[in-house]
Amino acid sequence: MAQTPHPVSGAPGPRRGPVLYHLADVRLGGTFPFLGEAGAAHRRQIRETFVRAVDAGVDLRPTVVLITGNLFGTPVPSRELIEFARAQVGRFTSQGIPVLIAAGPFDPLHERSYALGAFTGLEHVTVFPAAPRAVDVADGAVRVVGISWSGAPVSVDFLTALARHPRRPYLVGAGCLALPDGEEGLAALRRLVDGSGAHYLALGHSPVRRDVGSERVTALFPGAPELVAPVEGEGSPVLVEFQGDRARPTFVPVGRRRFQRLDVNAAACAGTDDLAAAIRALGSPDLAAVVRLTGTLRLDQHFDLDHVLARARDAFLALELEDETVMAAAELAAARFPDLSAAGAFVTVARQELDRAQSPDARRIAGAALRLGLALLEGRRVP
Repeated sequence: MAQTPHPVSGAPGPRRGPVLYHLADVRLGGTFPFLGEAGAAHRRQIRETFVRAVDAGVDLRPTVVLITGNLFGTPVPSRELIEFARAQVGRFTSQGIPVLIAAGPFDPLHERSYALGAFTGLEHVTVFPAAPRAVDVADGAVRVVGISWSGAPVSVDFLTALARHPRRPYLVGAGCLALPDGEEGLAALRRLVDGSGAHYLALGHSPVRRDVGSERVTALFPGAPELVAPVEGEGSPVLVEFQGDRARPTFVPVGRRRFQRLDVNAAACAGTDDLAAAIRALGSPDLAAVVRLTGTLRLDQHFDLDHVLARARDAFLALELEDETVMAAAELAAARFPDLSAAGAFVTVARQELDRAQSPDARRIAGAALRLGLALLEGRRVP
Protein backbone atom coordinates (compact mmCIF):
# COMPACT_ATOMS: atom_id res chain seq x y z
CA MET A 1 0.00 0.00 0.00
CA ALA A 2 0.97 3.66 -0.29
CA GLN A 3 3.02 5.20 2.48
CA THR A 4 1.04 6.64 5.36
CA PRO A 5 1.08 10.46 5.28
CA HIS A 6 1.70 12.47 8.40
CA PRO A 7 0.83 16.04 9.40
CA VAL A 8 2.99 18.93 8.23
CA SER A 9 5.00 20.65 10.96
CA GLY A 10 6.61 23.92 9.97
CA ALA A 11 8.31 24.81 6.70
CA PRO A 12 9.62 22.07 4.42
CA GLY A 13 13.19 20.90 4.89
CA PRO A 14 15.79 20.12 2.21
CA ARG A 15 14.31 18.52 -0.88
CA ARG A 16 15.68 15.91 -3.19
CA GLY A 17 13.03 16.11 -5.89
CA PRO A 18 9.97 17.95 -7.22
CA VAL A 19 7.07 18.75 -4.89
CA LEU A 20 3.33 18.78 -5.70
CA TYR A 21 0.58 20.51 -3.75
CA HIS A 22 -2.67 18.64 -4.33
CA LEU A 23 -6.19 19.93 -3.56
CA ALA A 24 -9.64 18.69 -4.52
CA ASP A 25 -13.33 19.16 -3.72
CA VAL A 26 -13.12 22.72 -2.38
CA ARG A 27 -16.66 23.41 -3.73
CA LEU A 28 -16.66 27.19 -3.69
CA GLY A 29 -20.25 28.41 -3.98
CA GLY A 30 -21.80 25.04 -3.06
CA THR A 31 -25.26 24.82 -1.50
CA PHE A 32 -24.73 22.33 1.38
CA PRO A 33 -28.44 21.56 1.99
CA PHE A 34 -27.60 19.13 4.82
CA LEU A 35 -26.64 22.18 6.92
CA GLY A 36 -30.06 23.83 6.57
CA GLU A 37 -30.04 27.49 7.55
CA ALA A 38 -26.31 27.28 8.33
CA GLY A 39 -25.53 26.64 4.66
CA ALA A 40 -25.12 30.32 3.72
CA ALA A 41 -22.63 30.99 6.52
CA HIS A 42 -20.79 27.79 5.62
CA ARG A 43 -20.20 29.08 2.09
CA ARG A 44 -18.22 31.91 3.68
CA GLN A 45 -16.34 29.36 5.80
CA ILE A 46 -15.42 27.41 2.64
CA ARG A 47 -13.88 30.57 1.18
CA GLU A 48 -11.92 31.28 4.35
CA THR A 49 -10.61 27.72 4.40
CA PHE A 50 -9.55 27.96 0.75
CA VAL A 51 -7.56 31.10 1.61
CA ARG A 52 -5.83 29.17 4.41
CA ALA A 53 -5.12 26.33 1.98
CA VAL A 54 -3.50 28.78 -0.44
CA ASP A 55 -1.58 30.42 2.44
CA ALA A 56 -0.15 27.02 3.37
CA GLY A 57 0.61 26.14 -0.23
CA VAL A 58 2.45 29.37 -0.93
CA ASP A 59 4.54 28.90 2.22
CA LEU A 60 5.42 25.33 1.16
CA ARG A 61 6.77 26.53 -2.22
CA PRO A 62 5.65 23.58 -4.37
CA THR A 63 6.88 22.86 -7.86
CA VAL A 64 3.31 22.63 -9.16
CA VAL A 65 -0.25 22.85 -7.78
CA LEU A 66 -2.85 20.26 -8.80
CA ILE A 67 -6.59 20.85 -8.29
CA THR A 68 -8.43 17.67 -9.21
CA GLY A 69 -12.13 18.41 -9.46
CA ASN A 70 -14.86 20.48 -7.90
CA LEU A 71 -12.94 23.65 -7.14
CA PHE A 72 -16.35 25.23 -7.63
CA GLY A 73 -19.51 23.70 -6.21
CA THR A 74 -21.49 24.96 -9.19
CA PRO A 75 -20.93 25.08 -12.96
CA VAL A 76 -22.16 28.70 -13.04
CA PRO A 77 -20.34 30.62 -10.28
CA SER A 78 -21.07 34.30 -9.79
CA ARG A 79 -18.72 36.87 -11.25
CA GLU A 80 -17.66 37.86 -7.71
CA LEU A 81 -16.84 34.23 -6.85
CA ILE A 82 -14.87 33.85 -10.09
CA GLU A 83 -12.82 36.91 -9.23
CA PHE A 84 -12.19 35.54 -5.73
CA ALA A 85 -10.99 32.16 -7.08
CA ARG A 86 -8.89 33.85 -9.74
CA ALA A 87 -7.19 36.03 -7.14
CA GLN A 88 -6.35 33.04 -4.93
CA VAL A 89 -5.00 30.92 -7.79
CA GLY A 90 -3.06 33.98 -8.93
CA ARG A 91 -1.13 33.94 -5.65
CA PHE A 92 0.57 30.77 -6.90
CA THR A 93 1.02 31.80 -10.53
CA SER A 94 2.43 35.22 -9.60
CA GLN A 95 5.38 33.31 -8.13
CA GLY A 96 5.78 31.25 -11.28
CA ILE A 97 4.15 28.14 -9.76
CA PRO A 98 2.02 26.42 -12.42
CA VAL A 99 -1.54 25.42 -11.48
CA LEU A 100 -3.09 22.44 -13.28
CA ILE A 101 -6.85 21.97 -12.93
CA ALA A 102 -9.08 19.00 -13.71
CA ALA A 103 -12.79 19.81 -13.79
CA GLY A 104 -15.17 17.61 -11.79
CA PRO A 105 -18.89 16.83 -11.83
CA PHE A 106 -19.79 19.94 -9.82
CA ASP A 107 -17.84 22.27 -12.14
CA PRO A 108 -17.61 20.36 -15.45
CA LEU A 109 -16.27 21.67 -18.72
CA HIS A 110 -19.11 23.51 -20.43
CA GLU A 111 -19.03 24.55 -24.07
CA ARG A 112 -15.23 24.41 -24.11
CA SER A 113 -14.97 26.73 -21.12
CA TYR A 114 -14.41 26.04 -17.46
CA ALA A 115 -16.58 27.65 -14.77
CA LEU A 116 -17.49 30.50 -17.13
CA GLY A 117 -13.86 31.11 -18.06
CA ALA A 118 -12.66 31.73 -14.52
CA PHE A 119 -8.96 31.40 -15.39
CA THR A 120 -8.92 32.47 -19.01
CA GLY A 121 -5.78 34.47 -19.77
CA LEU A 122 -4.17 33.75 -16.40
CA GLU A 123 -0.56 32.79 -17.08
CA HIS A 124 0.70 29.41 -15.78
CA VAL A 125 -2.83 27.96 -15.42
CA THR A 126 -3.85 24.87 -17.39
CA VAL A 127 -7.36 23.41 -17.38
CA PHE A 128 -7.23 19.86 -18.69
CA PRO A 129 -9.58 19.02 -21.58
CA ALA A 130 -12.06 16.13 -21.71
CA ALA A 131 -9.41 13.87 -23.24
CA PRO A 132 -6.09 13.07 -21.54
CA ARG A 133 -3.44 15.75 -22.00
CA ALA A 134 0.19 15.66 -20.89
CA VAL A 135 1.84 18.72 -19.33
CA ASP A 136 5.55 18.69 -18.43
CA VAL A 137 6.62 20.80 -15.46
CA ALA A 138 9.78 21.31 -13.40
CA ASP A 139 11.94 21.48 -16.55
CA GLY A 140 10.51 18.17 -17.67
CA ALA A 141 11.15 16.37 -14.39
CA VAL A 142 7.42 15.74 -13.90
CA ARG A 143 4.92 14.75 -16.55
CA VAL A 144 1.31 15.32 -15.43
CA VAL A 145 -1.36 13.63 -17.53
CA GLY A 146 -4.76 15.05 -16.67
CA ILE A 147 -8.37 14.81 -17.79
CA SER A 148 -11.51 16.81 -16.98
CA TRP A 149 -15.09 15.78 -16.36
CA SER A 150 -17.34 17.15 -19.12
CA GLY A 151 -20.72 15.92 -20.33
CA ALA A 152 -19.71 12.42 -19.30
CA PRO A 153 -17.80 11.13 -16.26
CA VAL A 154 -14.08 10.44 -16.45
CA SER A 155 -13.64 6.73 -17.21
CA VAL A 156 -11.26 4.54 -15.24
CA ASP A 157 -9.77 3.71 -18.67
CA PHE A 158 -7.81 6.91 -18.05
CA LEU A 159 -5.65 4.93 -15.63
CA THR A 160 -4.87 2.32 -18.28
CA ALA A 161 -3.92 5.05 -20.76
CA LEU A 162 -1.35 6.42 -18.30
CA ALA A 163 0.77 3.30 -18.73
CA ARG A 164 1.55 4.36 -22.32
CA HIS A 165 3.47 7.42 -21.09
CA PRO A 166 7.18 7.34 -20.19
CA ARG A 167 7.63 6.74 -16.48
CA ARG A 168 10.77 8.76 -16.06
CA PRO A 169 11.62 10.87 -14.29
CA TYR A 170 8.18 11.16 -12.61
CA LEU A 171 4.71 10.38 -13.98
CA VAL A 172 1.59 11.82 -12.35
CA GLY A 173 -2.06 11.24 -13.22
CA ALA A 174 -4.67 13.90 -12.38
CA GLY A 175 -8.42 13.44 -12.64
CA CYS A 176 -11.76 13.27 -10.90
CA LEU A 177 -13.07 9.70 -10.55
CA ALA A 178 -16.22 8.28 -8.98
CA LEU A 179 -15.30 5.95 -6.12
CA PRO A 180 -16.78 2.48 -6.68
CA ASP A 181 -19.10 0.90 -4.12
CA GLY A 182 -18.11 -2.22 -2.22
CA GLU A 183 -14.86 -4.03 -1.63
CA GLU A 184 -14.86 -5.72 -5.03
CA GLY A 185 -15.12 -2.37 -6.81
CA LEU A 186 -12.32 -0.89 -4.72
CA ALA A 187 -10.13 -3.93 -5.35
CA ALA A 188 -10.68 -3.54 -9.11
CA LEU A 189 -9.77 0.16 -8.88
CA ARG A 190 -6.56 -0.66 -7.00
CA ARG A 191 -5.57 -3.11 -9.72
CA LEU A 192 -5.99 -0.35 -12.32
CA VAL A 193 -4.03 2.03 -10.09
CA ASP A 194 -1.21 -0.48 -9.82
CA GLY A 195 -1.15 -1.01 -13.58
CA SER A 196 -1.08 2.71 -14.37
CA GLY A 197 2.68 2.94 -13.87
CA ALA A 198 2.31 6.37 -12.25
CA HIS A 199 4.42 7.56 -9.36
CA TYR A 200 1.42 9.46 -7.97
CA LEU A 201 -2.28 9.64 -8.82
CA ALA A 202 -3.91 12.92 -7.83
CA LEU A 203 -7.61 12.05 -7.65
CA GLY A 204 -10.76 13.96 -6.74
CA HIS A 205 -14.48 13.53 -6.08
CA SER A 206 -14.50 12.28 -2.48
CA PRO A 207 -15.54 14.57 0.40
CA VAL A 208 -13.13 12.76 2.73
CA ARG A 209 -9.64 11.36 2.31
CA ARG A 210 -9.36 7.95 0.63
CA ASP A 211 -6.17 6.02 -0.04
CA VAL A 212 -6.56 3.74 -3.08
CA GLY A 213 -2.86 3.19 -3.63
CA SER A 214 -1.01 -0.06 -4.24
CA GLU A 215 2.44 -1.36 -3.35
CA ARG A 216 3.91 0.46 -6.35
CA VAL A 217 1.67 3.51 -6.82
CA THR A 218 0.66 6.20 -4.34
CA ALA A 219 -2.92 7.29 -5.08
CA LEU A 220 -5.01 9.65 -2.99
CA PHE A 221 -8.39 11.33 -2.95
CA PRO A 222 -7.32 14.12 -0.55
CA GLY A 223 -10.85 14.96 0.59
CA ALA A 224 -12.29 18.43 0.90
CA PRO A 225 -10.22 21.03 2.80
CA GLU A 226 -13.43 21.94 4.66
CA LEU A 227 -16.67 20.05 5.42
CA VAL A 228 -18.78 19.65 2.25
CA ALA A 229 -20.92 16.55 2.85
CA PRO A 230 -22.42 14.53 5.75
CA VAL A 231 -19.66 11.92 5.67
CA GLU A 232 -17.35 10.96 8.51
CA GLY A 233 -13.65 11.36 7.86
CA GLU A 234 -10.93 13.93 7.32
CA GLY A 235 -9.82 15.92 4.32
CA SER A 236 -7.01 18.35 3.54
CA PRO A 237 -4.56 19.40 0.86
CA VAL A 238 -1.62 17.05 0.37
CA LEU A 239 2.04 17.91 -0.14
CA VAL A 240 3.69 15.23 -2.30
CA GLU A 241 7.48 14.97 -2.40
CA PHE A 242 9.28 12.68 -4.83
CA GLN A 243 12.21 10.87 -3.25
CA GLY A 244 13.96 8.22 -5.30
CA ASP A 245 11.26 6.17 -6.97
CA ARG A 246 8.56 6.96 -4.41
CA ALA A 247 5.99 9.69 -3.83
CA ARG A 248 5.85 10.70 -0.17
CA PRO A 249 2.56 12.45 0.76
CA THR A 250 2.12 14.73 3.76
CA PHE A 251 -1.26 16.06 4.89
CA VAL A 252 -1.70 19.82 5.40
CA PRO A 253 -4.75 20.34 7.69
CA VAL A 254 -6.58 23.65 7.17
CA GLY A 255 -10.25 22.82 7.94
CA ARG A 256 -12.21 23.59 11.09
CA ARG A 257 -15.52 21.77 10.74
CA ARG A 258 -16.50 18.11 10.72
CA PHE A 259 -19.38 15.67 10.47
CA GLN A 260 -19.94 12.92 13.03
CA ARG A 261 -22.49 10.25 13.94
CA LEU A 262 -23.12 9.98 17.68
CA ASP A 263 -25.11 7.56 19.85
CA VAL A 264 -27.10 8.62 22.92
CA ASN A 265 -28.79 6.07 25.20
CA ALA A 266 -32.21 7.68 25.53
CA ALA A 267 -33.33 4.95 27.95
CA ALA A 268 -30.90 6.38 30.53
CA CYS A 269 -32.59 9.82 30.41
CA ALA A 270 -35.39 10.75 32.81
CA GLY A 271 -37.35 12.88 30.35
CA THR A 272 -37.34 15.22 27.39
CA ASP A 273 -35.30 17.98 29.02
CA ASP A 274 -32.78 15.47 30.33
CA LEU A 275 -32.35 14.00 26.84
CA ALA A 276 -31.92 17.46 25.31
CA ALA A 277 -29.23 18.27 27.88
CA ALA A 278 -27.37 15.03 27.14
CA ILE A 279 -27.31 15.85 23.43
CA ARG A 280 -26.29 19.49 23.99
CA ALA A 281 -23.31 18.31 26.03
CA LEU A 282 -21.92 16.69 22.84
CA GLY A 283 -22.30 19.83 20.74
CA SER A 284 -19.82 22.17 19.09
CA PRO A 285 -20.39 25.13 16.75
CA ASP A 286 -18.12 23.36 14.23
CA LEU A 287 -19.89 19.98 14.40
CA ALA A 288 -22.62 18.78 12.06
CA ALA A 289 -24.02 15.67 13.73
CA VAL A 290 -26.56 12.92 13.34
CA VAL A 291 -27.46 11.71 16.83
CA ARG A 292 -28.90 8.21 17.02
CA LEU A 293 -31.19 7.60 20.00
CA THR A 294 -30.86 4.07 21.33
CA GLY A 295 -32.08 1.95 24.21
CA THR A 296 -35.12 -0.01 25.38
CA LEU A 297 -37.72 2.39 26.74
CA ARG A 298 -40.12 1.76 29.60
CA LEU A 299 -43.83 2.42 29.25
CA ASP A 300 -43.50 5.59 31.33
CA GLN A 301 -40.71 7.07 29.16
CA HIS A 302 -41.87 9.55 26.54
CA PHE A 303 -39.67 12.04 24.67
CA ASP A 304 -40.94 14.94 22.58
CA LEU A 305 -38.28 14.80 19.88
CA ASP A 306 -39.35 18.09 18.28
CA HIS A 307 -38.75 19.73 21.64
CA VAL A 308 -35.41 17.91 22.03
CA LEU A 309 -34.28 19.13 18.62
CA ALA A 310 -35.37 22.70 19.34
CA ARG A 311 -33.51 22.72 22.66
CA ALA A 312 -30.29 21.12 21.38
CA ARG A 313 -29.91 22.42 17.81
CA ASP A 314 -28.11 25.68 18.64
CA ALA A 315 -25.24 23.75 20.27
CA PHE A 316 -24.27 22.36 16.83
CA LEU A 317 -23.47 23.58 13.36
CA ALA A 318 -26.30 21.27 12.24
CA LEU A 319 -28.20 18.53 14.06
CA GLU A 320 -30.41 15.63 13.03
CA LEU A 321 -31.98 12.99 15.26
CA GLU A 322 -32.52 9.33 14.37
CA ASP A 323 -34.84 7.46 16.71
CA GLU A 324 -33.80 3.81 17.01
CA THR A 325 -35.23 3.18 20.45
CA VAL A 326 -37.37 0.09 21.02
CA MET A 327 -40.28 -0.77 23.30
CA ALA A 328 -39.78 -2.85 26.41
CA ALA A 329 -41.82 -5.76 25.04
CA ALA A 330 -41.81 -7.79 28.25
CA GLU A 331 -42.95 -4.78 30.28
CA LEU A 332 -45.76 -4.09 27.80
CA ALA A 333 -46.91 -7.72 27.90
CA ALA A 334 -46.94 -7.70 31.70
CA ALA A 335 -48.71 -4.34 32.04
CA ARG A 336 -52.20 -4.55 33.52
CA PHE A 337 -54.88 -1.87 33.32
CA PRO A 338 -58.55 -2.08 34.36
CA ASP A 339 -60.52 -3.41 31.39
CA LEU A 340 -63.12 -0.65 31.57
CA SER A 341 -60.64 2.19 32.09
CA ALA A 342 -59.59 4.62 29.37
CA ALA A 343 -55.98 3.49 29.84
CA GLY A 344 -56.96 -0.15 29.45
CA ALA A 345 -58.89 0.49 26.23
CA PHE A 346 -56.08 2.63 24.84
CA VAL A 347 -53.37 0.06 25.61
CA THR A 348 -55.43 -2.69 23.97
CA VAL A 349 -55.66 -0.68 20.73
CA ALA A 350 -51.95 0.30 20.94
CA ARG A 351 -50.91 -3.34 21.38
CA GLN A 352 -52.88 -4.25 18.27
CA GLU A 353 -51.09 -1.51 16.31
CA LEU A 354 -47.72 -2.77 17.53
CA ASP A 355 -48.61 -6.32 16.48
CA ARG A 356 -49.60 -5.09 13.00
CA ALA A 357 -46.44 -3.01 12.52
CA GLN A 358 -44.44 -4.41 9.61
CA SER A 359 -41.15 -2.56 10.11
CA PRO A 360 -38.92 -1.27 12.94
CA ASP A 361 -39.90 2.31 12.04
CA ALA A 362 -43.60 1.47 12.26
CA ARG A 363 -43.05 -0.19 15.65
CA ARG A 364 -41.15 2.85 16.91
CA ILE A 365 -43.98 5.16 15.85
CA ALA A 366 -46.61 2.93 17.48
CA GLY A 367 -44.49 2.64 20.63
CA ALA A 368 -44.00 6.41 20.85
CA ALA A 369 -47.75 6.93 20.43
CA LEU A 370 -48.42 4.41 23.21
CA ARG A 371 -46.03 6.12 25.63
CA LEU A 372 -47.40 9.57 24.79
CA GLY A 373 -50.98 8.44 25.24
CA LEU A 374 -50.26 6.89 28.62
CA ALA A 375 -48.43 10.03 29.75
CA LEU A 376 -51.46 12.17 28.85
CA LEU A 377 -53.96 9.77 30.41
CA GLU A 378 -51.97 9.65 33.62
CA GLY A 379 -51.65 13.43 33.75
CA ARG A 380 -47.88 13.49 33.44
CA ARG A 381 -46.30 16.69 32.05
CA VAL A 382 -45.47 16.42 28.37
CA PRO A 383 -43.25 19.23 26.96
